[in-house]
Amino acid sequence: MRLVFIVWIMIALFAVPVLAADWPETMELGGFTISNIKGSSDADGSGRATGNVAVPGGGNCRIDLSRSSAGLVIGSTRTSFNVGGVRIDGSFMLDRRGLQGTGTVQTQGQPICDANLVVEPGKGITGNGVVRLCREMPVKVSYAVDQQGVTANGFLPCRASIETPLAVYTFKGNIEVSASGADIKIVAKGNIERTGRIGGMSSAFGPLVFNVNPASGQANVNVGGADITIDLW
Repeated sequence: MRLVFIVWIMIALFAVPVLAADWPETMELGGFTISNIKGSSDADGSGRATGNVAVPGGGNCRIDLSRSSAGLVIGSTRTSFNVGGVRIDGSFMLDRRGLQGTGTVQTQGQPICDANLVVEPGKGITGNGVVRLCREMPVKVSYAVDQQGVTANGFLPCRASIETPLAVYTFKGNIEVSASGADIKIVAKGNIERTGRIGGMSSAFGPLVFNVNPASGQANVNVGGADITIDLW
C-alpha cells in the first residue's frame, strides 16, 4: 500500500500543469505602449486580456489582447480618437509590425472613406482612401493626419455643362482634392467652352482654376465676363 501511495503522489505531481505566464501590467508592442493590462492565462501559456493603448493625440483606447502558446501577442480594437482636430473612426489590429486598420477620416465637408489607416506612434495617421463627391465620382486620395491637421491629394477627370438663355458652357478638366486643417478643399482645373445659342459661335476659356462647394458640387465662375454657376456633380 505504501508503494502504491508513493506512486500515486508522483503521478499527481507530474500531472500538475505548468503555471501559465502572467500578463504584465504594462508592455510595448509594435512601438505602442499598452497599460492597465488585466487578463487570464491558460496552462499552455496562451491567454486573453484587455488594456489601454496610447494613440496619437494624447489619448488612450481600450484594446483586446490575445497571446498564443508560443508567446505571440496581438491586439484588436474598434475605436475613435482625435488627431489635430480630425476624428479617426476605425477597426485596428496591433502586432509587432505596428497598429493598422480600416475606417474613416472625418474631415469637414467630405470625409475620407474606405481608408486604410497606418498609425505612427506619437505622430499621426497615413494612408489612402476615397472622397465620394457623389456615387459616380469617387476620388482616390492619399492623406496624412498629424497635430497640424490633415493633408490630402487626389484628382478625377470631369466634364459638366450648364445651359443659360444665351449659351451652353461646358467644363473639361480635373476635380482636385486637397485639405487644410480639418477641411477638405475641392477645386476644378481646366477649360470652359462657351457655345452661343444664336449662331452657334464657340469660344474657349482657360486654363481656369476655381473653388467648388464640397457638399453641393456647385462652383461660381466668371467666363468671358459672364458669371455662371455650374454643377460639377
